[in-house]
Amino acid sequence: MSQLPAPMPAVRPALPAVPPRPDGPDRWPFADWGPSELLPMLLVPFGIVLLAQYLVVGFLGWTSDGARVLISAVEQLALFVPIVVWVRRTRGSLGPLGLRPGWTAGDVGAGIGAGLLAIVAGVVAIGITMAVVEALTGHRPDVSGGLGSIHGPWLLLEASMAVVLAPICEETFFRGFLFQGLRLRMRLLPAALLSGGFFAFVHVEPIRFFGLAAMGAILAGVFERRRTLAASIAAHATINLIAVIGILATR
Repeated sequence: MSQLPAPMPAVRPALPAVPPRPDGPDRWPFADWGPSELLPMLLVPFGIVLLAQYLVVGFLGWTSDGARVLISAVEQLALFVPIVVWVRRTRGSLGPLGLRPGWTAGDVGAGIGAGLLAIVAGVVAIGITMAVVEALTGHRPDVSGGLGSIHGPWLLLEASMAVVLAPICEETFFRGFLFQGLRLRMRLLPAALLSGGFFAFVHVEPIRFFGLAAMGAILAGVFERRRTLAASIAAHATINLIAVIGILATR
C-alpha cells in the first residue's frame, strides 16, 4: 500500500524589505518629504501667529513691550513645535531635521565661522540696499525697529530669546525642514537661495531683505557642509549675539 505524500510545509509570503531610515548615516539630505507635505506644514506657523496676534492685540488690546515679547515667543515656538512633533510622529526620529547626536566642537567652530562670514555678507548687502534706496528716493531708509524698539526688562528677555531660542527654532524650520525639502529636488545653490529668500521674507524687513537672504543662504551652506543643525544653530546664535551686543551698546 503506497503512502500518501507528506504535505508540503506552508510557505509564508515574503515580507517587504524594511526601507532604510531617513536619518541613515549615508543619506543626504536626511529629509524625504514631498510638496504635498512640505507646503501645508509651511503654513501652520503662520496660522498660529495670526491667532496669537488676534488674541493678544485684537481681543485683549495688549500692545505693550510685554505683548510684543509674548508674540515673538509664540512666533519662535510656532516654527519649532509643529515641525518637531510632525517629523517625530511620521519619521520616527528627529534625525531627518538634522537634529542628530554626535555633533563635535568642529561643528560648532564651523558654525561660528559661518556666522561671522554671514554678518559680513549681510552688512554689505544691507549697505548696498540702503544706498540704492537713498539714491532713488533721496531719503536714507529707516532701519530701526525690532529689538531696538523694546525697553526695560522686556529688552533683556527679548535679547535672550534672540540668542538662544531663535537660532534653535528658526534653524529647525528654515534649514532642517524647508531647505532640506528643497534640497531633495534641486542643487545646493538654488535650494539655499530659495530657503534664504523665504527666511528673509518672513522677517518682514524690506531694507534688510537681501542681507537676511544672504545670511540664510550661508546658514544653509554650513548646514549641508557639516550635516548637522548644530553648525547652523551656532552660526545663527553668533549672528544674533553680535547684533544684540551692538544694539545694547548703543542704548
